[in-house]
Amino acid sequence: MFSKNNKKMIAERSAERTLKYGLVKLKVGLASVLLATGLTFAGGQAASADTVTTNTEAQTTEVAPGQNDATTEATETTNKADAATQTENQGLTKETATESLKDDKATQDKAQGEVTEATKNVEDATTVRNDAKDVEASAQKDLDASLQAKKDIPAATDKVKEDSAALDNARDDVDKAQDNTEVAREAENTAVANENAAQEKVDAQQKTVDDLKPAADQATAAQNTAKAADDIVSDQAAIQKDTEDEANLQQVVKEAQTTVNNLVETARQAAETETQAVDALKKAKEAEAAAQTNVGAAQTALKDATAQADKDKAALEEAQKAGDAARATVKGWENKIAQWQQFLVDEKDTSSSEHLNNVKKGIAAMKVRLGQAQDAVAEAQKAIDSALDVYGASRAKQTKAEETLTKANAALAIAKMSTAAAQTKEKAAAKSNAEAQAALEAGKAALEKSQAELASVQDKLAADKDKLAADQAKYNDLKAQNNFADDEDVAAAQAAVDEAQAALDSANEALTNAKNTLADTEKKNADFKDALANTQAIKDYEAASATLAEYQKELASAQDAVAKAEAAFNEAQQKEDAAKAAYETAKETYLTDKAKLQDLEALAAKEDEYVVAFEQASDKLNEAQAALDEAQKALQDKNASLSVANGEVKYWEGVLAALETKTPSKDAETQTPDTDKIDQGTQTDGTGTSTGDEVDNNEKPSTNELDEDAKGNEEPAKTADEDKVVVNDVKKVATTPEKKVEVKAIAKKAEAPKADAKAATLP
Repeated sequence: MFSKNNKKMIAERSAERTLKYGLVKLKVGLASVLLATGLTFAGGQAASADTVTTNTEAQTTEVAPGQNDATTEATETTNKADAATQTENQGLTKETATESLKDDKATQDKAQGEVTEATKNVEDATTVRNDAKDVEASAQKDLDASLQAKKDIPAATDKVKEDSAALDNARDDVDKAQDNTEVAREAENTAVANENAAQEKVDAQQKTVDDLKPAADQATAAQNTAKAADDIVSDQAAIQKDTEDEANLQQVVKEAQTTVNNLVETARQAAETETQAVDALKKAKEAEAAAQTNVGAAQTALKDATAQADKDKAALEEAQKAGDAARATVKGWENKIAQWQQFLVDEKDTSSSEHLNNVKKGIAAMKVRLGQAQDAVAEAQKAIDSALDVYGASRAKQTKAEETLTKANAALAIAKMSTAAAQTKEKAAAKSNAEAQAALEAGKAALEKSQAELASVQDKLAADKDKLAADQAKYNDLKAQNNFADDEDVAAAQAAVDEAQAALDSANEALTNAKNTLADTEKKNADFKDALANTQAIKDYEAASATLAEYQKELASAQDAVAKAEAAFNEAQQKEDAAKAAYETAKETYLTDKAKLQDLEALAAKEDEYVVAFEQASDKLNEAQAALDEAQKALQDKNASLSVANGEVKYWEGVLAALETKTPSKDAETQTPDTDKIDQGTQTDGTGTSTGDEVDNNEKPSTNELDEDAKGNEEPAKTADEDKVVVNDVKKVATTPEKKVEVKAIAKKAEAPKADAKAATLP
């Protein structure tokens, strides 16, 4: 408990905490390893000798709860070795070892049960500790929130004041927007009144224009009719010109078509010539390639023939050398026989008969060797003759290959000349063909241009004819609509009067009708000419129309003013709506921030309550952590007891195994490795003759000798520094590849160090 005014303690409690974790070092592995080491040293000292120093290597390891298996395995290996040694040194029996093993197994089972129970206690304590930690974190969170709320109250109060001021400003903006809306409504009403006045002026002027329109329309119709007659004359002239242009262009197109036809034939001939030249060039290249292939084949054949000739020549030279050597041998034997025969003649009277007989036998033997040498000379001569024949055949093939190569080169040169000539012809033909094609393309372009011009003129002629028909129809329609008659109509009516006058006697009625038609036509003609001359009506109508246009502009301006006034009113209305919406938003913000301030004040008021809850949660967490530490310590102790029990069980199991595998013969247990090796420097075969280097002067081969390594068995093997004899290193001896030594043999070595010193060979 501490006061809420103790800000230092509150700050420390409110500060962010960092959880720290660490590994608890148990003493189970250490105890088991020390126990095994002590047993090992005890056994070694009981069986120690004067000249033997035993050295047992053991590793001391600090293990965590998850490393007991590896430590137990190392302990088991050491216990088994120690058990084997102790069995030999302490005189244990199988019955006593079995009883001890039974007791230790019972102790082991009890320790295992206690470890299981302690493990469950640790798990339960961990769960309680984690729950307490969650409760403390929740209390810390509530306390932090309360302290933060206390800090946030001034800012929240200022925010509420700002919201209140903003609400007042928004209310003022709404009032201003309403005033602006009223002003815009009055401006809109004024613009509408101006628009109505402008509309009245436009309506009055429109009536004036409508009154002037019939006379202006009649005058305009007369002018349009006269213009249509002029258009007909222009159309007829254009048609005449288009007809003449069409005839001229048709002649140009015909001539261009003829030119194109001639160019097509020329291009065809040029293309055919080029095709023939290409074929000829292709055949020439094929001939050149074939000649090149023949040259390559001839060169290969010449190369092979030359190589064979050189080979046969070398064989001939070797045969000649062999023949010379054989003849030299014959000559040597002949000279030697002659010398011995001369010696026989010279020593005939002075030497003994036995010596002379030996000389004769030697001469006879030499003659035999001479005959053999002479046979060798004959065989060598045969080989020389055969080599000469083979070499001559090779030279003949080489000469023939050279001739073939010469002919192939000549054919290749001719083929290359033919290819060059064909290429020249092909290039000329290609050039002619290209020129012909270019001329043909130009002719086609000229023809297409002329055809296009002709088509254009024909299109223009058709358009002019269509225009003439349209203008004629328009002229007739204008006359019919406006009840006009032109000079041609008057001439036609006069012709009808003359015809009717001529037929007066027989057709009085027709004369009367014709006169009436004439009078009617003359009247129509007069109306047409009057309308045509009445340009003032058109001017009056145009002036009235211009005034109407001015009035319509004023009306449009008034309508624009109305639209702007409406837009201004709508904008003012929108601003008023926006001001009202801003007022509602400011009001909502004010109420929201005020509610937040009230919540913060309520949360800050619970500070003392959250402090008490946090302290209670911290106390519970400390109690749970202490309980967890106690449970873990108990688990460590139980694991230590279990490890000791496991070591005892493994120890007595090793003792029993040693008792069951114990052998009575001491000589069988003591082994002397690698004593049967001999020196590999000199060996003999089955006949006693040396198999090494050749022996001169009939010397006897040396007898077998033992290697110096085999002689060195009188001294024990030593370590790298040669200061300790290793005889009790269970792990190394049991895994040495040169010799697998059993654990029980090590115990024997401890009792008889001198014998073991000769037998132990350690790396």
